[in-house]
Amino acid sequence: MTRETRIQIFGLAVMLGFVACSGMLATQIAASTGKHKLVFNDKAEAGDPPQVALGIAMGAFRGLFVNYLWIRANDLKQDGKFYEAVDLAKTITKLQPRFPKVWQFHAWNLAYNISVSTNTPQERWNWVQAGVRLLRNEGIPNNPNDIGIHRELAWIHLHKIQGYMDDAHKFYKKQFALEWSYVVGAPPLMRLEDTGTGIAKKLFVDRWIGPIADAPDTEEELIKKVPEAAELIKAIRKGTGLELGLEFLKRFEIVDATMRGAQGSGVVPPRLREDPLALLIAGTRFKPETGKAVINYTRKRVLVNDYHMDPGSMVIYMQQYGPLDWRHPAAHSFYWSHRGVEETLRRVNEDNLSNFDVLNTDRLSIQSLQELFRTGELTFDVLNPDFYLALPNTEFIDSYHDALGAMIKRSKYEKDHSKPYRFFISGYTNFMVDAIRFLYRRGEIDSANKYYDELRTNPELNINDPALFERLKKSLPDFVMGEIMDDNREDSPYVAMQEITGSLYAAYIGGLLRGDQTRFLAEFNYARLFHENYQKSRAFGTWITGKKEGRMGFPPFENWSAETLAQVIQSAGLPAGPTMYRRAAPDLRANTYAFLERMPIAKSMKDAEKNGVPAFDIWFPPPENLPAVRLRMFPSSDDPNRGRTELK
Repeated sequence: MTRETRIQIFGLAVMLGFVACSGMLATQIAASTGKHKLVFNDKAEAGDPPQVALGIAMGAFRGLFVNYLWIRANDLKQDGKFYEAVDLAKTITKLQPRFPKVWQFHAWNLAYNISVSTNTPQERWNWVQAGVRLLRNEGIPNNPNDIGIHRELAWIHLHKIQGYMDDAHKFYKKQFALEWSYVVGAPPLMRLEDTGTGIAKKLFVDRWIGPIADAPDTEEELIKKVPEAAELIKAIRKGTGLELGLEFLKRFEIVDATMRGAQGSGVVPPRLREDPLALLIAGTRFKPETGKAVINYTRKRVLVNDYHMDPGSMVIYMQQYGPLDWRHPAAHSFYWSHRGVEETLRRVNEDNLSNFDVLNTDRLSIQSLQELFRTGELTFDVLNPDFYLALPNTEFIDSYHDALGAMIKRSKYEKDHSKPYRFFISGYTNFMVDAIRFLYRRGEIDSANKYYDELRTNPELNINDPALFERLKKSLPDFVMGEIMDDNREDSPYVAMQEITGSLYAAYIGGLLRGDQTRFLAEFNYARLFHENYQKSRAFGTWITGKKEGRMGFPPFENWSAETLAQVIQSAGLPAGPTMYRRAAPDLRANTYAFLERMPIAKSMKDAEKNGVPAFDIWFPPPENLPAVRLRMFPSSDDPNRGRTELK
């Protein structure tokens, strides 16, 4: 055998070896791409627009075709043809399902650009929802490990829905609370004395989301666990014509809330007397436990199938970080940002953790917890969705602290103690100042002292602000008053009005409505004291000139507190309004009646009396000395607005 022949045989053997290795590697790569969803769509499905089939058929030229679609979609948006632009966006995501930036851009385009180009709050909300659904229902399932899509979804919840930059933000919050009241119902009520004890967190898990997470995954498993559920489900389908899904939950929440209100008033609306769902809820035919099992199963199915959320993770986050109210947008912002970080940390190591993706997403989680502290205690009623009140929730003070420590540890940019300024530490300082001030004003002096000592002894505080350390040398009362005065900017009564009105709202909603007398007294007494101190010691500038031209006094506290309660009652409607009215002290109740009888709620209820609705004075019994009360509240009978102030 010649030398050339041996070389040829050797080369052929090497080539065959390489072919065999490539075959094995190709099999492994194909399995990996399928497992991790790294492949493009290779066939059009029924209902896809024709562009999808054309793009797939173009093979290697698909990228050029997609570029054309991007340009065309942008032109359609500029021309105001939003629905056509959205159709093209769907086509692009079909052709590039594993390209995360595609999903992020189109969701941002829907929630921000297109939404603000429409005319009504409802139209805007529809487009914001479209952006959320695009990421939550399609983007993340196609890219489950991408932190960017999770961060974008969290940002829309925190900035667009919970934020205040959009003119329609109040409408967004109410619609979001309404939707999630249907999905998961209302949480248990928290009491002031339970703050910081872990009771609220346990209640939220054990009596709210926990039973949903523990519900069976299928209808067959439900029936096997609760045999009577089969007959109840059959009765629901026959009586309502609805399947066990979101529409059924909507109907259930409305009927259930109406029946609870009817129990409070003693009057059952005629339309509910023969309502099949009302009869089922009443429990005359099925055990209450069976109804709860069916509802929890339905909620779980809707969460998993329609909202692509994991009830088990929801429970874990509540156990770790506090009583998350899932009717609040910041709870969802925290869920998606924290989940995105968790998915990323499963795939990163010390070398690639140094990028800013995890740090920026962690910042969203921290900001979500801050927002839950400031506005995380919601009062909302599906029967009166215009009444929406968000109060601070101190349960998230410790949650914020714990989460911040974990995030600092995994960020090389934040754990460097040699830096004079760190972003997370600056946020921590501002947060703790707000928390201390709020706890002090609510009468929780021991808790305020605890966090004040923690703040001023913290060795990690940024050293770039010497004035901060001077402020922290003050006693707790002087420190709190100094912070309030700084916010007041010396001459403006705005912060004083905000402090007093905010405390009164908390007293009425968090105290009277929820039956928490301790909280009512703490908030009401603080508002009274703050009003008294400002009336005595502060000389306000006028609203127009800003110059000190004498004393701009507020109305007497008895007028202010009564008018505020009347406004809250009118906003809350029935039965929450009468509940607060009856629980108020006699003097406050009498003063409030003088305002209520002059407000639209009185006229509308008196008009409704003709249709058999209980009279205004049945819901709001007048005081015995009404003429004297009227004279005290309105000394001049020709001017019913005398002594009033516009509170916002």
